[in-house]
Amino acid sequence: MGRKPVSKTEFSQRLTAVREALGHESRKAFAGVLGMNPETLGGYERGDSSPDMQFLARYKQDFAVNLDWLITGDGDMFQSSAGSAQGLPAPIMDFNQPDFVRLPVYNDVHASAGPGMVPASEQADGVVAFTRRFLANQGARPDHCSVIWARGTSMKPTIPDGALLVVDHSQREVEHGCIYVFNVSDRLLVKRARWRLDGRLELVSDNADEGYPVETFGAESVDQLRVVGRVVYFGRTP
Repeated sequence: MGRKPVSKTEFSQRLTAVREALGHESRKAFAGVLGMNPETLGGYERGDSSPDMQFLARYKQDFAVNLDWLITGDGDMFQSSAGSAQGLPAPIMDFNQPDFVRLPVYNDVHASAGPGMVPASEQADGVVAFTRRFLANQGARPDHCSVIWARGTSMKPTIPDGALLVVDHSQREVEHGCIYVFNVSDRLLVKRARWRLDGRLELVSDNADEGYPVETFGAESVDQLRVVGRVVYFGRTP
């Protein structure tokens, strides 16, 4: 087993403690929620680099982190009026409360925004906690969601390479214009669905600059296509 990375400063130790207190074992998944590069977050948590005030403000606004404690160690980790302004994972230690749902994270499963990736594993690698209200506001059924990752450039600029995807597996009836994860002959693809007037289904890429082909499915080829679920949320990375 590899050694756990050591934080070099007390500030970086507190930054790591916040993530773990929020129920995020996976740094990569938490970086996806924040919409930032996991290596950048890792640099902050190891003490290799220092975040700016805009980054710290997000911890205060989204997770009610007490910045006095985060910077100096004085006081409590969270503000007394804890609550998440955006409905994202909030500073409450007991994630078994009914307001929260813990979504399984599949680090080795990538929905390709490109030519298509074969899933390497279906074993969950961790969890990410979201409030049920936040997921419901995205049109999701919280108990039927999981987290995977996008790989490739075909869905840019909507979904960048490396984005965290929250997929609602209960939504398998394809609606025109929505984004889904499809299993096409064991390739996982994240594509926008487009119904044609003749009843055929087209899987379309949002990236119009790189000439990605449209895949079309009719009654004769529908057995090659399985709807994994609808993408209800994605975290951007810079």
